[in-house]
Amino acid sequence: SSANSASCSTSHLGSVLSCPAAAMTVEDPAELEEEPDTVYSIDPAIVAAEYGPPEVDSNGVAKVLKAYVVHSDPSIVVIPHFLGDAEIEHLLGLSEEHWIPSTVGSGVYKTRDESKDLTNKLSPNRTSYSCMLKTSQTSEVQAIEQRLAHLVGMDADHLERLNMVRYAPGQFFNKHHDGRFRPKTVFIYLNDLPEGAGGETLFPEIGVQIVPRKGCAVMWSNILEEGVEDMRTVHQGLAPTEGIKYGVNCFFNDKPMKLRVPPEEISSSDVTNDSWRTVDAVELEKVSTSDLKPGQIRAFLVLEDPVVRVVPRLLSAIETTALRELADTGVAREESMDTLAAIEAKVAQVAGLPLECMEPLRVARCDHGMTPDDGLAARNCYSERFGCKTVFVFLADVPLGGELRFPKLGLQVVPREGCAVVWSAVTGEGCEDDPRVLHQGSAPRSGARYAAVGIFRREQVRSLADNVAEAEAEPVSAPGGQ
Repeated sequence: SSANSASCSTSHLGSVLSCPAAAMTVEDPAELEEEPDTVYSIDPAIVAAEYGPPEVDSNGVAKVLKAYVVHSDPSIVVIPHFLGDAEIEHLLGLSEEHWIPSTVGSGVYKTRDESKDLTNKLSPNRTSYSCMLKTSQTSEVQAIEQRLAHLVGMDADHLERLNMVRYAPGQFFNKHHDGRFRPKTVFIYLNDLPEGAGGETLFPEIGVQIVPRKGCAVMWSNILEEGVEDMRTVHQGLAPTEGIKYGVNCFFNDKPMKLRVPPEEISSSDVTNDSWRTVDAVELEKVSTSDLKPGQIRAFLVLEDPVVRVVPRLLSAIETTALRELADTGVAREESMDTLAAIEAKVAQVAGLPLECMEPLRVARCDHGMTPDDGLAARNCYSERFGCKTVFVFLADVPLGGELRFPKLGLQVVPREGCAVVWSAVTGEGCEDDPRVLHQGSAPRSGARYAAVGIFRREQVRSLADNVAEAEAEPVSAPGGQ
């Protein structure tokens, strides 16, 4: 069997080992029941010991995955040997040099769109570090995504981007729930820790904790029924006392997170590599000699139908620096709030729409060799994702690659710091998606591509008192995890 089609067999665990209850910090004791006096510790190495090492394929991946139900209600399942050693090394290699402080989601559920209801922020409740991988970033990542979907029994399109986590000694994630919008969570341990060094995943409401074992996955449900949290699966990541704990959060969302497009369509088959019409803001500025008055912005109409405009210097160096910092850290500093507010005012100005109609500005960083998450994959719901008008802003020069491309138009824009590109996602009548403006990002072949995106809706989506910006270093819908 291939890694993607590894079969699963289920066994029930008849006994568990017991240990004294761990000390815990309660984030919100009003919502939770009294903690049990005894915590049962599940060691996947002991659970799977009677079967011996699994038979593996040429890639070191188990041909048959055995799943063990270690708690029946709510169901908690451990799957030893879910990842092979080579896969683990690959994931750790992808995350190297990209760790940022972990954030937590906060807010009040008002709609079914957690990206609007919840915002990310740093919290003393979570002191670990994280790294968000790209969807299907490599063939190895794609194989793992498909295996996860097979395990959970949901389509891979519902799987959020894999969220790597790292815990140094003393770092933890206190009590939390992964969210009612995530029916299933799978957490995968990427390394062993010294015996007795902690780092367990603790479910305090049911008195069960899982010992971290390299390659093992643990799976649980977050809901009782659609939209209703199962608070019994509140959990926490205990701090290791020695060694560094590595893992992967794998969240399955109740909404599709991506629409897969055949590779031949993503590869810009409508135009060849040497037939792009390339627009460079530096060259545009050379043809304009008029002086700007204070508060004026110079925009160039680079395409009439559909309308595409390029604004060479929409943002200043101070403004792009503030947004790059937001993309790197995932949190806006208090002293940057005035700058961020001024940035959003500029974005609304070039869009020609009220600021109240703009979703919070989104910023993201795409590193060398990584493909940006852009618009071709949303071809069947383009305006739903990108609104009635989109303003895309480059936050740094990219030495090689990183262009913003419109394959149907044969148009690409060179990444220049502060340069904005403005277009409408709908037809002139404003009622249907305009397929001509489906866009995609070219992977940076040198350096990193930083970008900000302002998405405008026809209706008001926020008050002016709302937060002004958010980072996609982690998804805005990502409270929880481990």
